[in-house]
Amino acid sequence: MPIKLRRLTHNWRLKLLALGLSIFLWALVQNEPNPETFPSVPVRVDVADTAWTTVGPPNPATVELRLGGPAGEMLRLARGGPSVRVPIESVGSPDTTVTLHRDWVELGEGTRLSVEAVSPSAVHITFERAVPRTVRLYLRLRGSLPTHLALASPIALNPGMVRVRGARSKVEALDSLPLMPFDLSKVDSSGDFTVPVDTSDLPDVSVRPRSATVTLRVEEEIERVLPAVPVDLQPATDTPLVVEPAAVRVTLTGARTPVIAVDPRNLKVSVAPESVRGMAPGEERHVPLRVEGVPELVSAVPEQEMVTVRRPSTVRSGGAPAGERRP
Repeated sequence: MPIKLRRLTHNWRLKLLALGLSIFLWALVQNEPNPETFPSVPVRVDVADTAWTTVGPPNPATVELRLGGPAGEMLRLARGGPSVRVPIESVGSPDTTVTLHRDWVELGEGTRLSVEAVSPSAVHITFERAVPRTVRLYLRLRGSLPTHLALASPIALNPGMVRVRGARSKVEALDSLPLMPFDLSKVDSSGDFTVPVDTSDLPDVSVRPRSATVTLRVEEEIERVLPAVPVDLQPATDTPLVVEPAAVRVTLTGARTPVIAVDPRNLKVSVAPESVRGMAPGEERHVPLRVEGVPELVSAVPEQEMVTVRRPSTVRSGGAPAGERRP
């Protein structure tokens, strides 16, 4: 017989007996009553009276529990964590002190644990009249679409309003609620996306519905060049102004559908009248261009940002002032 096998089987009866004894002792310890203290057990208040709601957590928000029962169940409870649920059927006063009952401690079904003590034995709860209100939702965007994609239509949000209910002081201060930030960089195709309402700052306010559908329509991003768009110059004086160049190239960028749909006749490249106001005869200025009539979701960039505007001199080409004759 090999040496290793012989060592394993040597005194096997004693070894088996020791293993069985160990299992028996472990089971005995697991089932032996063993009091234990849980120091920070959360207290949760459930208000059945729909005319009222709580204002903030109870005071104190946690209590200390002393429990008795098998050690094994203590370990399982420690992993899940006990809690204390305070049921309020009706509210008689905005400020109430409630004595905690042992049967309000939630230990799970079928447990053999018992509540020996709750400390402190009472909590103070503040209530406020509950009111409903309808508020607007708004979307917070993060990141940007992948470089090859662009929005083909405005982002749609459904529903645009939600119903909130909570303490009057909080609800009446609301005019809108944000959705959780939506990351555009993770979008690779058109679709509907469910985004939760961000209620992190309103733990005691109920919101219905708790999410909204964000609809995105994206397409391939393209460029379209308009080779010669006239520069519009509204005269700031009685003397006509001259602009150079008289037409510029404009590049349109965006999703394919809205870019192709742009009618060049609706675009206007111009110089702001205030930038050429008060020009003296013979004066020349370099002024910026602006593009108007660009549809939503389309960007329009002129080939050059500046043009030259000149006010002709009132002196004739022969050198004599206008209205004079040479001898």
